[in-house]
Amino acid sequence: MKKRLQKYAILGVAGIIILAIVLVGTIEVTSSPKFCTTCHYMEPYVNAWKASSHSNVTCTDCHFPPGIKNKVKGKFTALAMVANYMTGVYKKSKPWAEIDDSSCLREGCHVERILSGKIAFKEGIVFDHEPHLTKLRRNKKLRCTSCHSQIVQGEHISVTETTCFLCHFKKSKLSKPINGCTTCHPAPVPTEEKPEVKYDHTYVIQQSITCQKCHGKMQVGDGAVPLERCSACHAEVEKIEQYKNVEFIHKNHVTDHKVECQNCHLSIQHKSIARTSDIVPACRGCHDAEHIEQLTLFTGRDSHEDYQMPNPMFEAGLNCQACHIFHELTSSSRFDKVTVAKGESCERCHGKGYAKLYERWESIMKEKLDLVGSCIDQVKKVIENPGLSQSIKDQIKEPLERAEYNYELVNHGNVVHNVAFSDRLLVEASDQLHSVTKVLNVEECAPDLTVYSARVPSECVNCHYGQEKVIVNAFGITFSHDIHINTNKLPCTKCHSNRKSHGETIITRAECLNCHHTQEKVSCEYCHQTQAGFYQGTLDLTGEAEPDYMAQGDVDCLGCHSGEEDDPVIRPTGETCTNCHDDEYGEYLTEWQTEVAGNMKRLEQMIETNSKSLPADQLKSIQDGLESIRSDGSRGAHNNDEIRSALNQYIQQLE
Repeated sequence: MKKRLQKYAILGVAGIIILAIVLVGTIEVTSSPKFCTTCHYMEPYVNAWKASSHSNVTCTDCHFPPGIKNKVKGKFTALAMVANYMTGVYKKSKPWAEIDDSSCLREGCHVERILSGKIAFKEGIVFDHEPHLTKLRRNKKLRCTSCHSQIVQGEHISVTETTCFLCHFKKSKLSKPINGCTTCHPAPVPTEEKPEVKYDHTYVIQQSITCQKCHGKMQVGDGAVPLERCSACHAEVEKIEQYKNVEFIHKNHVTDHKVECQNCHLSIQHKSIARTSDIVPACRGCHDAEHIEQLTLFTGRDSHEDYQMPNPMFEAGLNCQACHIFHELTSSSRFDKVTVAKGESCERCHGKGYAKLYERWESIMKEKLDLVGSCIDQVKKVIENPGLSQSIKDQIKEPLERAEYNYELVNHGNVVHNVAFSDRLLVEASDQLHSVTKVLNVEECAPDLTVYSARVPSECVNCHYGQEKVIVNAFGITFSHDIHINTNKLPCTKCHSNRKSHGETIITRAECLNCHHTQEKVSCEYCHQTQAGFYQGTLDLTGEAEPDYMAQGDVDCLGCHSGEEDDPVIRPTGETCTNCHDDEYGEYLTEWQTEVAGNMKRLEQMIETNSKSLPADQLKSIQDGLESIRSDGSRGAHNNDEIRSALNQYIQQLE
């Protein structure tokens, strides 16, 4: 009996050992990804895993929490799943593979992820794991797989942005959406590393202008949950009846279990309404096709031709309300108001000075519109001639209709919606009219708009249309953009940059002089128009201006300003006068300049004191005259008689 017991004990131990070996071997074999792929149901998931960044991690390292206890428990759970599958229990409830946070945050994997701070999720979007995993988000406790859960287009455990949008944009009675734009992507501003930012949002940040003020609604879809979605996973009536118990459902699906948000919710797209067919949703309800011309110009797309010249603001995702400020409460009314966009609308976002661009566009394009419209009227009068043959009328019908269409589109659409596209349409209309007048054999009336309006180079034309007509004061010198842009074909970037602030002047006075003072063919009057005007007597402030007596003696600019080879142009002093005149002329110059400077200062003080009591036109005339004298910079040297007389007249008017 004793020997039998020993034999049975040995066999029992051996059996236990063999069973343990088989169990361990079975656990190891069934833990291999190769075993997982033996089931056809698992093939797409395993293939996605092989192509993922986790391909060097076995399936069970993620799907079972750390520890042998959890591994064994996981095996029994898997065995139960097989039994349920074979018995058809899954017809009642669909299973989900769940990954515990401890699997992701285990040593050697992503244990430091929570402490890593903000990271770049993608270009221009930042993400921070810490608040998502350690704090409630919209009153819900998230897990790693709340975001890292999808297998989409072959990606395993990836982040689908639809999940982000549902949480950040979904409106709910229980919690507010987390849709502050700068939460994820800061307002773009140019830096030394990224000077290519198209629009510097610094002013927008300083003025605390909301993103929606310009970009409008950035959400398509509402993320609703249709009741029938529940039936895709559940067959039990009592579970489907929990449909309205929102708090329980989210805890059960999001916190306690891993169920992808979009399996229940309809998707929300995060994109600009302005780039969709809903660009003018607020207008169409009342004004069916009322603003079609404005929309055509703004989008730069015309059904008559294959045009692609969108306004940069349209490309940036801005819509009508960006400038028209739809339904904005005003201080004078408790009711909403739709404003008409003017130059001041530009300054809401771009700052002071942008209204001038608006006014310049209107002024220049009005000239072009008038020229094209006048020519169309003249052509129509010729067509009314009863002696004109039908064959000629048929020949000019299409080009004339095209010219009229372009003219009406720009005229009614308002050039401000896309000044570059408007210009192209008018140039094309002019070309069509050229062909019409040629067939009619009548006097040419179509303007050559390609010559009439010069081009501003590069993308600057989108805003600075007509800049070639602008004359400014730079370094105390009258500066003509036309000479530099059109005559000398210089790019805007020669003098301007966006590196620190939009349009900042980067060229120095010395660099300007190094170019101009070494070019013999460039006359002084090109830059020094104000100085030349005083010297030659063409700038008349008194009504009795005459050329300076040295100009009458045919002394040119270099007669006084000529220097040495290393410094070809100088600013003359009293000593310069003595090169040609008696010694006392140096003292005369000092006396003149001292008197003029004193009168200028006195006049400035009198303007400040009397500005409110003078008629506006008289005050402006005095201010303009003083500004011309100040811009001249010679303090009377270029035409002492005219400048002194003008100052004395202004002072007498204010006394």
